Amino acid sequence: MDIKIRKLQPDESNSYRELRLQCLKNYPMHFTSNYLDEQAKEKLFFQTNIEQSNPNNFVIGAFLKNTLVGISGFNRYDRTKIEHKGRIIQAYVNPDYQGQQIGFNLIKSTIDEAFKINDIEQIEIDVITSNTNAEKLYKKIGFTEYGIQKNFMKVNDAYYDHKMMMLFKNQYKT
Repeated sequence: MDIKIRKLQPDESNSYRELRLQCLKNYPMHFTSNYLDEQAKEKLFFQTNIEQSNPNNFVIGAFLKNTLVGISGFNRYDRTKIEHKGRIIQAYVNPDYQGQQIGFNLIKSTIDEAFKINDIEQIEIDVITSNTNAEKLYKKIGFTEYGIQKNFMKVNDAYYDHKMMMLFKNQYKT
Protein backbone atom coordinates (compact mmCIF):
# COMPACT_ATOMS: atom_id res chain seq x y z
CA MET A 1 0.00 0.00 0.00
CA ASP A 2 1.47 3.33 -1.08
CA ILE A 3 0.55 5.84 1.66
CA LYS A 4 1.77 9.41 1.26
CA ILE A 5 2.08 11.57 4.36
CA ARG A 6 2.12 15.35 4.02
CA LYS A 7 0.66 18.60 5.27
CA LEU A 8 -2.88 19.28 4.07
CA GLN A 9 -3.26 21.95 1.40
CA PRO A 10 -5.90 24.73 1.43
CA ASP A 11 -8.20 22.94 -1.02
CA GLU A 12 -8.27 19.82 1.21
CA SER A 13 -10.10 21.35 4.17
CA ASN A 14 -13.36 19.62 3.26
CA SER A 15 -11.63 16.22 3.07
CA TYR A 16 -10.28 16.95 6.55
CA ARG A 17 -13.79 17.82 7.75
CA GLU A 18 -15.24 14.54 6.45
CA LEU A 19 -12.57 12.43 8.14
CA ARG A 20 -12.73 14.42 11.38
CA LEU A 21 -16.50 13.93 11.61
CA GLN A 22 -16.05 10.23 10.83
CA CYS A 23 -13.66 9.81 13.77
CA LEU A 24 -16.03 11.58 16.17
CA LYS A 25 -18.93 9.42 15.01
CA ASN A 26 -16.96 6.15 15.17
CA TYR A 27 -15.05 6.79 18.41
CA PRO A 28 -17.04 9.16 20.65
CA MET A 29 -15.25 7.89 23.74
CA HIS A 30 -11.78 8.81 22.41
CA PHE A 31 -12.32 12.50 21.71
CA THR A 32 -13.69 15.39 23.77
CA SER A 33 -15.48 16.92 20.80
CA ASN A 34 -19.01 15.72 20.12
CA TYR A 35 -20.04 14.60 16.63
CA LEU A 36 -23.40 16.45 16.57
CA ASP A 37 -21.86 19.67 17.92
CA GLU A 38 -19.05 19.61 15.37
CA GLN A 39 -21.29 18.61 12.47
CA ALA A 40 -23.44 21.69 13.13
CA LYS A 41 -20.46 24.06 12.78
CA GLU A 42 -19.90 25.81 9.47
CA LYS A 43 -16.12 25.36 9.88
CA LEU A 44 -14.22 23.03 12.19
CA PHE A 45 -11.23 24.31 14.19
CA PHE A 46 -8.57 23.27 11.71
CA GLN A 47 -10.49 24.06 8.50
CA THR A 48 -9.67 27.77 8.54
CA ASN A 49 -6.06 27.03 9.51
CA ILE A 50 -5.74 24.58 6.61
CA GLU A 51 -7.30 27.06 4.17
CA GLN A 52 -4.93 29.81 5.33
CA SER A 53 -1.85 27.54 5.46
CA ASN A 54 -1.26 28.57 9.08
CA PRO A 55 2.26 27.36 9.97
CA ASN A 56 1.42 27.20 13.70
CA ASN A 57 -1.83 25.23 13.39
CA PHE A 58 -1.74 22.56 10.73
CA VAL A 59 -2.88 19.05 9.88
CA ILE A 60 -0.72 16.27 8.52
CA GLY A 61 -2.65 13.82 6.36
CA ALA A 62 -2.14 10.24 5.24
CA PHE A 63 -3.31 9.68 1.67
CA LEU A 64 -3.97 6.52 -0.28
CA LYS A 65 -3.94 7.84 -3.82
CA ASN A 66 -6.15 10.93 -3.41
CA THR A 67 -8.17 9.66 -0.44
CA LEU A 68 -7.45 11.05 3.02
CA VAL A 69 -7.29 8.08 5.41
CA GLY A 70 -5.60 9.62 8.47
CA ILE A 71 -5.04 12.95 10.18
CA SER A 72 -2.91 14.44 12.94
CA GLY A 73 -3.22 18.10 13.91
CA PHE A 74 -0.74 20.43 15.61
CA ASN A 75 -1.88 23.45 17.59
CA ARG A 76 0.74 25.91 18.86
CA TYR A 77 -0.18 27.79 22.00
CA ASP A 78 -0.54 31.47 21.18
CA ARG A 79 0.09 33.07 24.57
CA THR A 80 3.55 34.65 24.92
CA LYS A 81 4.53 32.73 28.03
CA ILE A 82 3.68 29.31 26.57
CA GLU A 83 4.30 29.79 22.86
CA HIS A 84 7.38 27.55 23.17
CA LYS A 85 5.05 24.55 23.11
CA GLY A 86 2.08 23.09 21.30
CA ARG A 87 -0.06 20.01 21.22
CA ILE A 88 -0.93 17.22 18.86
CA ILE A 89 -4.69 16.82 18.64
CA GLN A 90 -7.25 14.97 16.56
CA ALA A 91 -4.98 12.06 15.62
CA TYR A 92 -7.01 9.45 13.77
CA VAL A 93 -6.66 6.73 11.15
CA ASN A 94 -9.67 5.28 9.34
CA PRO A 95 -10.32 1.80 10.83
CA ASP A 96 -9.87 0.17 7.40
CA TYR A 97 -6.23 1.30 7.45
CA GLN A 98 -5.26 0.84 11.10
CA GLY A 99 -2.48 -1.55 12.07
CA GLN A 100 -0.23 -0.54 9.17
CA GLN A 101 2.06 2.02 10.88
CA ILE A 102 0.06 4.93 9.43
CA GLY A 103 -0.67 6.41 12.86
CA PHE A 104 3.00 6.10 13.85
CA ASN A 105 4.10 7.84 10.64
CA LEU A 106 1.45 10.55 11.01
CA ILE A 107 2.50 11.40 14.57
CA LYS A 108 6.22 11.34 13.68
CA SER A 109 5.59 13.61 10.68
CA THR A 110 3.55 15.98 12.83
CA ILE A 111 6.34 16.14 15.41
CA ASP A 112 8.98 16.70 12.73
CA GLU A 113 6.96 19.54 11.19
CA ALA A 114 6.18 21.10 14.60
CA PHE A 115 9.83 21.11 15.69
CA LYS A 116 10.68 23.05 12.50
CA ILE A 117 8.66 25.97 13.92
CA ASN A 118 10.92 28.56 15.49
CA ASP A 119 11.11 28.24 19.29
CA ILE A 120 8.93 25.11 19.65
CA GLU A 121 10.61 23.12 22.44
CA GLN A 122 7.94 20.72 23.65
CA ILE A 123 4.85 18.97 22.39
CA GLU A 124 1.95 17.68 24.44
CA ILE A 125 -0.39 14.86 23.52
CA ASP A 126 -3.38 13.56 25.46
CA VAL A 127 -5.09 10.21 25.40
CA ILE A 128 -8.17 8.76 27.05
CA THR A 129 -6.75 5.99 29.24
CA SER A 130 -9.02 3.33 27.75
CA ASN A 131 -7.39 3.98 24.35
CA THR A 132 -4.43 1.71 25.13
CA ASN A 133 -3.31 1.32 21.50
CA ALA A 134 -2.84 5.08 21.11
CA GLU A 135 -1.04 5.31 24.44
CA LYS A 136 1.41 2.53 23.41
CA LEU A 137 2.06 4.33 20.15
CA TYR A 138 2.77 7.64 21.89
CA LYS A 139 5.17 5.96 24.34
CA LYS A 140 6.96 4.21 21.47
CA ILE A 141 7.54 7.59 19.84
CA GLY A 142 8.98 9.01 23.08
CA PHE A 143 6.13 10.77 24.88
CA THR A 144 6.17 10.41 28.67
CA GLU A 145 3.25 10.73 31.06
CA TYR A 146 3.06 13.75 33.34
CA GLY A 147 -0.43 13.40 34.79
CA ILE A 148 -3.88 11.89 34.77
CA GLN A 149 -7.20 13.69 35.16
CA LYS A 150 -9.80 11.40 36.70
CA ASN A 151 -13.35 11.55 35.29
CA PHE A 152 -12.13 13.99 32.64
CA MET A 153 -14.85 13.16 30.14
CA LYS A 154 -18.38 11.84 30.48
CA VAL A 155 -20.14 10.01 27.65
CA ASN A 156 -23.69 9.06 28.59
CA ASP A 157 -23.17 7.76 32.15
CA ALA A 158 -19.60 6.54 31.72
CA TYR A 159 -16.55 8.50 32.88
CA TYR A 160 -13.18 8.41 31.15
CA ASP A 161 -9.80 9.37 32.54
CA HIS A 162 -7.39 11.51 30.57
CA LYS A 163 -3.62 10.92 30.42
CA MET A 164 -1.37 13.86 29.60
CA MET A 165 1.96 13.18 27.90
CA MET A 166 4.92 15.34 26.84
CA LEU A 167 7.82 15.17 24.40
CA PHE A 168 10.80 17.55 24.63
CA LYS A 169 12.68 18.54 21.49
CA ASN A 170 16.08 17.86 23.07
CA GLN A 171 15.00 14.27 23.89
CA TYR A 172 13.29 13.47 20.58
CA LYS A 173 14.92 10.87 18.38
CA THR A 174 14.05 11.38 14.72
